[in-house]
Amino acid sequence: MRGQLFADVCHHRALLVYLPPSYDKSTSRYPVMYVHDGGDLFDPAFSTALDVIEDRFAEGKIPELILVGIQPGNRRDDYTPWFSKAISPERNIDFGGQGDVYLSYVANECKAYIDSKYRTDPGPEKTGIIGFSLGGLISMYAAHQYPDVFTKIGSISGSYWYEGMVPFMREKKMYHPALRIYMDVGSKEGAKKQSVQKQMVPLTKEAHQILADSGFTADQLVLLIDDGADHLSESANARFPGALQWLWNEKEETEMELPKLIRERRSIHRFTDREVDPALVTELMDTAVWAPNYHMTQPWRFIVTYGEGKRRIAEAVRIMKEKREIDPAKKKEVGEKFYKKIMAIPMLMTVIMEESPNLITRQDDFASTSIVIHNFSLLAWEKGIGLTWETYPWIHEPEFREAMGIRPGEKVLGNLHIGYPAAIPGAQPRIPAAERITLVDKA
Repeated sequence: MRGQLFADVCHHRALLVYLPPSYDKSTSRYPVMYVHDGGDLFDPAFSTALDVIEDRFAEGKIPELILVGIQPGNRRDDYTPWFSKAISPERNIDFGGQGDVYLSYVANECKAYIDSKYRTDPGPEKTGIIGFSLGGLISMYAAHQYPDVFTKIGSISGSYWYEGMVPFMREKKMYHPALRIYMDVGSKEGAKKQSVQKQMVPLTKEAHQILADSGFTADQLVLLIDDGADHLSESANARFPGALQWLWNEKEETEMELPKLIRERRSIHRFTDREVDPALVTELMDTAVWAPNYHMTQPWRFIVTYGEGKRRIAEAVRIMKEKREIDPAKKKEVGEKFYKKIMAIPMLMTVIMEESPNLITRQDDFASTSIVIHNFSLLAWEKGIGLTWETYPWIHEPEFREAMGIRPGEKVLGNLHIGYPAAIPGAQPRIPAAERITLVDKA
């Protein structure tokens, strides 16, 4: 072994930390992979994987990274997302379903500790999580719960037989363009079982198909079937270096560049219940405003409403809809319908532009503000956040303007509905640009 191994502790949990060969010879920051089960997948006491991994470091097939093994308290509790009864009389032990508590520890306490003590690159694009068996299950659950923390997800022989997991994935369909998900399973896994575990291979394939149907492409998602392999730690250890190589291959990562981002972005109309961090929205908008702008008028401003703040818009819409409903018997019903519709949106951004009295400047300002909105939509999509730009008529009504504090001389360009996608529509075909471009090379 050319790197270094250290025993460490964070909040009463034992850690096994691997630092790559160049760590002491440079000032660089390194990606981090969090590994369940105390790091058994790379611990030399149980695995020869580090020898292979370090060879691939040297060959440039895997970028040098830090590995952090986290010891579980009780893996049947820590690695299960919800409670479930024991599946066999031989091991009559229930599953505790403390996965949310465990992942909160990893994402918040453990990660903060590792980032403060070691030279890590703390960004989500440089942070991953991986495990074997139930560890693979909880890694997939982390993809759903913490896609803004972990973007490299490794599920080695993940326990998708676990009660409710595949239905959860089907119901909570998610897509995050920055995620890369590695899945594998041995072809003989479950063959000797009498319990639901006998469905190991077909349920793994079903979980993979759900992700593919949600929008993950072949360069974001892979399922490896290890022919002849059973559910053994030796098989998992042997596949671990390949999992890291697929997840961290830098050549593969370059695929998520601007052309791909533009083509894969979608307008989103259905959102999950997950809240959007307003600090992240501000951060993204700080980049989005770098749009071409004639005379640098920068005419835009934005009002972001979320949580209880949405009631300001919802109440204004309710009043407008009730006032304009002709049938007195339907006024309350119509008002309530639109109130609930607004409140169901995780976040709204009202886009406002100062209207210049000069027509040309006004047109330029509208174009610039539209570019800002599109920039923001691409930046948000890269973070797994979707939106749609709505320009319904009531944004121009006095009730709405008053409720939102729109000043005289300002024009509302629309409301952006913002949230994490519950469903991603398919691509609508575009007319080839060649059919709309006229090339002129003669006077």
